[in-house]
Amino acid sequence: MKKLTIYDPAMCCPTGVCGTDVDTKLVQLASFLGALDKSVFEVNRYGLTTEPAQYVSNVQVATMLKSEGVDVLPLVFLNDELLFSKDYPTVPTLSSKLGLASFSLFNK
Repeated sequence: MKKLTIYDPAMCCPTGVCGTDVDTKLVQLASFLGALDKSVFEVNRYGLTTEPAQYVSNVQVATMLKSEGVDVLPLVFLNDELLFSKDYPTVPTLSSKLGLASFSLFNK
């Protein structure tokens, strides 16, 4: 099983739909993550304000936060390998890194 772990910056919700400005990249990412095959992918997503212990207990994350500050977030890992930092990937980019065929809904 592949393990995808996302460490989000402080925000009110990971969907991108809260507040007055809708973040379409986050909306698409949340939908994509929800559509991943749960028998192939374990997805863990942590919020800085809601689960700070996760950021401290992961040595790599804690080190990056200490050296670069919160601007390094979000961090996206696949099986403990850092794939992305400082910005969320687009769905096609993440899909490619996960070894999936392009996610056609988001490629239009």
